[in-house]
Amino acid sequence: MNKGKLFKSIGPILTGLFFLTLMIAVAGTQPAFAQQKAEAINLNWATFMPGSHPEVIGFNRGFISKALELSKGRLAFKFRGGPEAFAPVDLPKVTQSGIVDFAIILAGIAETTCPGVGATILSRISVDEERKNGTYAYMDQLSNKGGLHYMGRHSMATDFQFFHLFLNKKVENPEDFKKLRLGTATAARAATEGWGAAPVNLQMTDYYTALERNTVDGIPSPPTNWVSSGCQAVTKYMAQPGFYTSSLVVVMNLNTWNKLPQDLQEVINDAMRYSEKMLGEVYAEDKAKSIQKVREAKVEIYDFSPDTAKWFVETAYESAWAYQMKRFPKETPRLKTLLSGGK
Repeated sequence: MNKGKLFKSIGPILTGLFFLTLMIAVAGTQPAFAQQKAEAINLNWATFMPGSHPEVIGFNRGFISKALELSKGRLAFKFRGGPEAFAPVDLPKVTQSGIVDFAIILAGIAETTCPGVGATILSRISVDEERKNGTYAYMDQLSNKGGLHYMGRHSMATDFQFFHLFLNKKVENPEDFKKLRLGTATAARAATEGWGAAPVNLQMTDYYTALERNTVDGIPSPPTNWVSSGCQAVTKYMAQPGFYTSSLVVVMNLNTWNKLPQDLQEVINDAMRYSEKMLGEVYAEDKAKSIQKVREAKVEIYDFSPDTAKWFVETAYESAWAYQMKRFPKETPRLKTLLSGGK
């Protein structure tokens, strides 16, 4: 057989083998390409509360679930732990340094890196109004100074009575407060001093023991936290009304935020809006249940007289604003305008 006839006989076979090899090669690359394309951006997060805390469970149900849904697999989240992993006071810097990508933190503690943001607890407008009037934009601007992005509130007290005063000594007028030793975390220290009580620095984990041992006469706290730590068992009184709004905010490492594609940034924003609304409703239910458990523990829940109630609440706000102004004179006037409903 000559070469021409040989080529004609095997040419189609060689051509077929070439295309078959090419198809196999292309097919072999497709799974790897598909896997690369579908690989999620992993975001690590932490909080100052244990993972079993209702607030953390609610955040999982709210923000995390909604972000997973909206991102369609492009975002993934890993919980790195609560206070057993990171001291609450360290969380702003843990987030700033990128050890975690975002965290739920106390607004007052965030001021170690973000000047003035602790004033968020003094808001007298809704979260929707805060987003519309520029409050969130200014909070983000302040957070950026500390290498953080302000994602929003973790939850909020829609009745602006997030903190209540739990006591083992009954007080009924301003003079009575001068005889009190009140345990405080950062959020209520200025209010405590404004009322004329003696502040005693306490971590939340020490509330129960401090009351049980009479180290303090009372502590301002959200009812949900009070009940979750079992403190109603060592409490005699709960005074009303409450004051302030939630001090919990969510912040993200600024570099992490800036690296996210714009559409995923919108996913984060939309998931936060959903979570804030959902957790506000959940908190209202949990607060009602917590107050019922306080009643069941035979704690006397009583109301201040109208005059004392007005003094109590207004002093809490005025004292806190004065404290903020003293420490952050540049940022506080703008924050006070925004959080009071101005622009």
